[in-house]
Amino acid sequence: MAAGSGGETGGAVRAVTTLRERKKLRTRDALAAAALKLSAERGFESVTIDEIAAAADVSRRTFFRYFPTKEAALFPDYARRLARFRAELAAARDGETPFATVERAFAAIARVYVRERDEIVAQQRVVDASSALIAYERTLDRGWERAVADAFEARTRTPGGAGGRAGRRARVLAGATMGAVRATLREWLDAGGRPDLGALARETFAQLAGAEALQERSPGPAKTRGRR
Repeated sequence: MAAGSGGETGGAVRAVTTLRERKKLRTRDALAAAALKLSAERGFESVTIDEIAAAADVSRRTFFRYFPTKEAALFPDYARRLARFRAELAAARDGETPFATVERAFAAIARVYVRERDEIVAQQRVVDASSALIAYERTLDRGWERAVADAFEARTRTPGGAGGRAGRRARVLAGATMGAVRATLREWLDAGGRPDLGALARETFAQLAGAEALQERSPGPAKTRGRR
């Protein structure tokens, strides 16, 4: 879920109002574009921060004003997209189940991915070719999983009740959900972003919802009656 280096669009359009903000945004985008281009051409491990900065016509010191690491330059929209995702989760609608809320939030992110398909597919090729970027992406994915777990727990915890059991259930559901989302996104990326991502996501969540409903209907472990 961490993929994507293009600018945010649609409902999350950047509110850039001053000349200084626009200049900073252009510099940040130039650094991200340079990191992606050079990594695609030569491999991520072969590219240095100095080369990325030079390609963006800025200094090494300027690079670190925008990104803490070289890996972060390949995922410049991560924090903004995660914030949007959390906002979607927090805006639960009346009568909406927790699963429906999570599905709607992922659908909003999926629409961004579709709009920026070519760039995201190109970026994922770079990520897949680098063990360092694969590991970094997995680290970023914890933010998405934590957001889903928080949403499940907030919606299922009883008022005044202990959060231990609700928290564990939320983490398990979040892990299962993220696993399904990753598999769906991988299917879409491996096909060059050509399939209908929205349809794939709806099918995935229908399967998840069915599994959850089955689990809730299943009886607990049968108790064996001891001999008298």
